[in-house]
Amino acid sequence: MSLKQWIVLSVLACTLSSAGVTLAADLSVNGHIRTDGACSMALGNGGVIDFGTLSRQKHFPAPEVVVSRDVTLTLNCQRPTKVGVNVIDNRKGTGSENMPWNFGLGNPAIGYYDIVPGRAQIDGRDGVQIWRRNNGSTNWGDKGAFYHWRGERGTTLSWDVSGPQVEPMAFKTLTTRLELQLFPKYHSAFTDELEFDGSATLELVYL
Repeated sequence: MSLKQWIVLSVLACTLSSAGVTLAADLSVNGHIRTDGACSMALGNGGVIDFGTLSRQKHFPAPEVVVSRDVTLTLNCQRPTKVGVNVIDNRKGTGSENMPWNFGLGNPAIGYYDIVPGRAQIDGRDGVQIWRRNNGSTNWGDKGAFYHWRGERGTTLSWDVSGPQVEPMAFKTLTTRLELQLFPKYHSAFTDELEFDGSATLELVYL
């Protein structure tokens, strides 16, 4: 997890004059610096999702069968703050070739997993997820859609509440449930035991 620090500086009062005239101008510099302690982020069970030992015959009898586990994500801020989350797949390139935005399991022969967010609670109110592409766009979209998280830096996720607006909401406490869905390669021809080791980083960013 990496928290972003940011600083805002406003430079005010600029005067131009003709030669030979002495004028004074006041320079005002103001802003604020957030420390990394302004907001914190925590995953249930220390961020460890253990699927245990799975049997191909028992747990994956058909391609459409999915095994999933849940984990809770909690964000706490000292004061109402607008934040977002970037998700980075640390096993990128080991998942689905057709859907490279899914999360890898460390071994291309095994398959991939998805992260599906549930409803959020924002300071006691029902919240919905929104997202924005990191391509210079300032538009947030898909309010209320259960948008699967992508294991790439190209998307920032945040949260809002019901209403006509679509923009990140400042909050002090947010909790949401994340469902991790395991999708094995059903037609993979393997007979030995295989271990999978997925890893992803959640990066908290101030908006």
